[in-house]
Amino acid sequence: MADFSKAAEGRLEALEVKVSYQESTIQELSATLYDQAQRLERMERLVREISGKMKDLVQEGLPALPANERPPHY
Repeated sequence: MADFSKAAEGRLEALEVKVSYQESTIQELSATLYDQAQRLERMERLVREISGKMKDLVQEGLPALPANERPPHY
């Protein structure tokens, strides 16, 4: 019976260690996900700003870029 108790205690300790590592990993992943969401929101805001500026430029009557024209350095 003592061997069973020691084996069970060892298995319980191993499970506690695994849970501890998993909790730590979950916290790290959560923080990373939050940071990525913040970066994505900033990028989306920038894309909207740039898109608006480009629309304003087109509305001001600036010539559009030619579709198939080669750049002058060719």
